[in-house]
Amino acid sequence: MTTPRNGSTTLTVGQPGITWVQDLGRPGLARLGISDNGAGDRYAAAVAAALVGNDPGTPVLEVIATQLSFTVDRPTLVAVTGAASAVQVGPATQPAWQTLVVPAGATVTVPAPLRGLRSYVGLRGTLVAETTLGSVAPDPLLGVGTRLAAGDRLELRTTFTGLDHPHTRIPVFRFPVDRPAAGDLHLVDVTPGPEATEFPADALAGPWEVAPESDHVGLRLAGEAPRRSHEAEILSRGVPVGAVEIPPSGGLLALLRGRLVTAGYPVAGVATTVAVDRLAQAGPGDTIRFRLCSVADGVAQARRQAASVARLAGSVRAGLAAAGVTPA
Repeated sequence: MTTPRNGSTTLTVGQPGITWVQDLGRPGLARLGISDNGAGDRYAAAVAAALVGNDPGTPVLEVIATQLSFTVDRPTLVAVTGAASAVQVGPATQPAWQTLVVPAGATVTVPAPLRGLRSYVGLRGTLVAETTLGSVAPDPLLGVGTRLAAGDRLELRTTFTGLDHPHTRIPVFRFPVDRPAAGDLHLVDVTPGPEATEFPADALAGPWEVAPESDHVGLRLAGEAPRRSHEAEILSRGVPVGAVEIPPSGGLLALLRGRLVTAGYPVAGVATTVAVDRLAQAGPGDTIRFRLCSVADGVAQARRQAASVARLAGSVRAGLAAAGVTPA
């Protein structure tokens, strides 16, 4: 952890859970053998950043299936998204997926999610953490990343000094956010993979159950493996994020953003960019069903989602500016 400087906000970690300083990863480096990594649910991470007036790629905290608590020593703008259904600010329960003004000395608690797996905490300003290849994202193979521990003190470089409401003394922001539905059943859109024609048309339909052996590399999905019509061996080759592989051992492998860049199993489908976020929120015991869609549909989904984040970011910046908040 860095030593906070004068003029910065200090976050003191109480209960760390499984929490990493996270951003949108290192896409585009597969040619060097480096995985994307970054936030499992990129949409939720980008929205957490946007809700506090940051750029979408600004570092956030990613909390995985556990509870996080921290205390701030100065007023702080905070937003919690992802799987969390609510957030505690001191004794008060506040909504997730909204901009919150946290007073100095208050403790923020992000409860373990009831559904879903990953929650994200956006904080106005910049969390100070070590970067590698331009990203703070953890990568076990590179041996980098900042995981929080009890008692850690994180520096948040920010110009935010607080807000006050002239009548209620409690400033409130409510911005329109497109919030994905949560549940134990995840409907995942996939485009045809290179070996799609070697399996029955409904080979991926499911249902599939997420196995406990799943991790940031990918989900292991239990179910009856479909039969392949070809027996020719597949040589190792580049494999994309979202690839749905059918290994000979049974079940499926759905690769997430921590996937290795090469593999040699048949790929029957590839999850769309938007659907990868849904996969990242699936925990052990959850049910996955795959639905075939076209590449054009997948691209359109991604564009709509990016436009939604851009609209939100514009609304938040305008709202904060109107309240007198200076640029981060």
